[in-house]
Amino acid sequence: MACRISHDVPPEVAELAPRPELHALAMPREGRGEIFDLLFEGVRLPGMRMLRVYVPAAELRGERPLPVLLVNDGHKAFEPANHARVPAWRQAGTLQLHRVMDGLACAGVVRPAVVIAVATHASYRADQYVPMRTRLGEIEFGGLGEHYLDLLEHEVLPTVQAKLRHVTLSTAAADRVLVGTSIGAVSALHGVLTRPHVFGNAVALSPSAWVDDGFLTQLVHTRGAAQVRIAADIGAGEKAPIREHCRQLFSALLSHGGERVTAREVDGAHNEDSWRARLPALLQHVLGAAAR
Repeated sequence: MACRISHDVPPEVAELAPRPELHALAMPREGRGEIFDLLFEGVRLPGMRMLRVYVPAAELRGERPLPVLLVNDGHKAFEPANHARVPAWRQAGTLQLHRVMDGLACAGVVRPAVVIAVATHASYRADQYVPMRTRLGEIEFGGLGEHYLDLLEHEVLPTVQAKLRHVTLSTAAADRVLVGTSIGAVSALHGVLTRPHVFGNAVALSPSAWVDDGFLTQLVHTRGAAQVRIAADIGAGEKAPIREHCRQLFSALLSHGGERVTAREVDGAHNEDSWRARLPALLQHVLGAAAR
């Protein structure tokens, strides 16, 4: 894998698959980004939550305002502490977004970007990612999705910018990317479809397109998707009804969004290791293009 930062690749890394998060293990320290934790207390959705923020290395980021990725289910964006005794190239169960971004930015195939991983609690995660109250069998959920998007726009972004004194976050919608997996991808897609002037891009891995009998598909047919850039996929190993809902959603997105949309079925399953392998192609679609 080519890299804009000159360095040698140890044999044990060179023998691994040519994936950006693995190549990042060989990058010199000055070429890797840093992660810091920020305890954040919300107002629109009251309560404390952790924000984990990745900032790309100065050698890669340049002087211009940086794009920003807002990642749902932030506790799975990077490595948890219990991976300390596992060799870096064998770590599993998270997206390893800091390494993915390091490797892709080093190769020059995406623009360096700040990543804000926004934690949530499992007990009310579906409530915050879905805009309306709905049901799955006997389980009722949703209703806080608009409040969550308000939180990202009016609280999370300003809070992080205030802490990043040496880095400026771009305020252009074309430089803001909502990232989600599963039901978190519902929020990402809902955000770009209803607030394209705020969030101009979405990465949606295995989106729960079945929610509320396919409300996202109907939303695309009603509002269109021409103003935003969307990268989405669904794993071929997932359940047939889930894949069918995604096929309908993807067909609508492609019909209304044209070349700004990539949405397809790929090899893969419904877990972080599969999503991590699929992320680079989706990130290149939304971050490889210059700001619009």
